[in-house]
Amino acid sequence: MSSKSQPFPGVWKQIDLKKVTIIWVLVFWGLSFVGQINYDSWRRYSPPKLSGVDYNVYIEPQPLSPTLAKAVSFGSTEFLADYYWLTLIQYYGGGTPNGKYRKLAELFSLVTDLSPKFQQAYQTGLIILPGEGFPDQAIQLGEKGKNNLPDSWEMPYYTGLVYHIYKKDYVSAAKEFQIAATKKDAPPITQYFAGIYYKEADQRQLAYQIFKTVHDTTKDDFVRERSGKQLLHLEMIFFLEDAATKYRQQFGRYPSTLQDLVTKQFIKEVPVSPLGVNFVIDPHNGTVSESRK
Repeated sequence: MSSKSQPFPGVWKQIDLKKVTIIWVLVFWGLSFVGQINYDSWRRYSPPKLSGVDYNVYIEPQPLSPTLAKAVSFGSTEFLADYYWLTLIQYYGGGTPNGKYRKLAELFSLVTDLSPKFQQAYQTGLIILPGEGFPDQAIQLGEKGKNNLPDSWEMPYYTGLVYHIYKKDYVSAAKEFQIAATKKDAPPITQYFAGIYYKEADQRQLAYQIFKTVHDTTKDDFVRERSGKQLLHLEMIFFLEDAATKYRQQFGRYPSTLQDLVTKQFIKEVPVSPLGVNFVIDPHNGTVSESRK
C-alpha cells in the first residue's frame, strides 16, 4: 500500500516510532539489568586487590560504643539497632570468606545492647560467631540473651551447642540443655541432650537419672525410645563394672579384657549395647567405656 492510499499517514509514522522507542527501551533495560548483575558479581567475588590490607579490614564498619550510640539515638535505640543490624549483614555478606571479621562480635554486642529483646540477633550471633573465631564472645552473647529473654529456650540451647562444639565442655553444655528443657515450648529432645552430654563428661549416674526422667515423662515416642536405649546401655556398663570389681576382689587385679569375666564365670556373656557400640575395659582401674574404634 502506497502512502497515498493510507488514510492517516502521520498516525502510522507515530505508531512505528512508538514501537521502535519501546524496543530500544526494553533493550536498554535488559542491558542495564545484565550489567548490574555482572557488576554486583564482580564486587562480591572479585574484591579489589589491596596491598598489605585484608579486604574485610578495608570494608569493616566502625561502630560507636554502646553508651555513645544510645546517646546519639535520642531515644530511638530500636531504629539505630536496625541500622547496625543491616550494617552487620552487609559487612558479613560482602566480605571474603577466608578473611577475618574483626568487628563481628562488637557489632552483635552493640545491636543487642540497643535492642535487648532482638532474639534473631542473639541466635544468629551464637551460630556465626564461634565459627569465625569468637566462641567466648558467643557465650557472652548467649548469657546476655538468657538475661534479656528469660523465657526463650533457644538462648540456652544454642549456648549449649557452643560449649559442646567449640569448647568441648560437656558439663557446661549439659547444664545449658537442662535450662533449655525447663522453658515453655522447648523440644522434648533438649532434656535428652542434657543426658547425652553428662554421659560424655563421664557423669554417668547423673546422665542415668536424666534419661530415666525423660523416658518416664516424655510424650515423644522417638525421645522415649532413644532414652530407653541409653538407660539400657548405662545399665550394662554398671553391670560390667560391678563384675570387674568382684573379679579384682578375688584375683587382686582387674580383668585384662571383658572376655576374662566370661572365662572366670563372673558373667555368662559380654552384653551387646543397644546403641550398636562395643564395650572395653581399662585393666588399670576397671572402668568400662565405649570402644571408639
